[in-house]
Amino acid sequence: METKWLEDFITLAQTKNFSKAANLRCVTQPAFSRRIQALEGWLGCELIDRGAYPTRLSAQGEVFYEQALVMLEQIRQARTVVRGGAAQNRKQVRLVVPHTLACSKVPHWVQTLQQRLADQVRDLSFQLTASNVHDAVLHFTDGACDFLACYHHSREPIELDPTRYEYKVLGTEPFMPFSKVGSSGEPVFTLNHLAPLPVPVLSYSRHAYLSRMVDIALAAGPVFLQQSVFETDMSESLKAMCEEGVGVAWLPGSVVGQSTCLAPIDGPYRTEMEIRLYRRNPKNRDAGVAQDHLDLVWHLWPDAHSG
Repeated sequence: METKWLEDFITLAQTKNFSKAANLRCVTQPAFSRRIQALEGWLGCELIDRGAYPTRLSAQGEVFYEQALVMLEQIRQARTVVRGGAAQNRKQVRLVVPHTLACSKVPHWVQTLQQRLADQVRDLSFQLTASNVHDAVLHFTDGACDFLACYHHSREPIELDPTRYEYKVLGTEPFMPFSKVGSSGEPVFTLNHLAPLPVPVLSYSRHAYLSRMVDIALAAGPVFLQQSVFETDMSESLKAMCEEGVGVAWLPGSVVGQSTCLAPIDGPYRTEMEIRLYRRNPKNRDAGVAQDHLDLVWHLWPDAHSG
């Protein structure tokens, strides 16, 4: 039995909808259904009343739901106790970020922090976990890391309990469509009524956070016929494909960087995201764990555009 099966089942029990639960767990519905069935196979009973609609738990499912909550909490507490004991003497900064920030921002952050902390904290090390947004947030709330850095948009917010977690805004990130630069110095592709159709689009996977940002950007103006020719979770992969002239890609400004192969496409199809840094509220810290160096890191963390 895998822990993620418990998380899947709890999400399904709370949403009462396979599609919504699968979306929240960042998996396809068929894969999500197979995991629920695997949990039922392990238990030897059906947890879902498949003779009813909308989705509801069976009698055994109702009983197991309460047990699943307890089991998952015990697992998390055990991990916190073990990691907390090991953390008392460590001087390590554990950071979890989405893949895009891992490539575009983390190197600058680590270098700047090492310089700023050199005379105050010795033997400081950094541990980075890169993941999709959903798993990154779970990694943080489960206590597996000290800081979470992620994008935030008012129309697609990262919702964390403000009594348990605090954040600061490191800056903003433009998010816009890019095209390869042609021999004339102009973008090869455009997004207007005169553009040859269909416009080849390099897209993010449906469950990627930046896929939702593309939807928000496109809502800003009339949408012309598009055709997705490549799909991935990784903005760096989209950048590389865009530089080859395969199609149009929506990219964060920091991912494009100083590339001379790409040019932004004029038009309304863009938006801005905040870059936020989260930590646990100091009032909720585990007793006995020395975290003075984490306070320093929090206060000296560079903004998104410094350097």
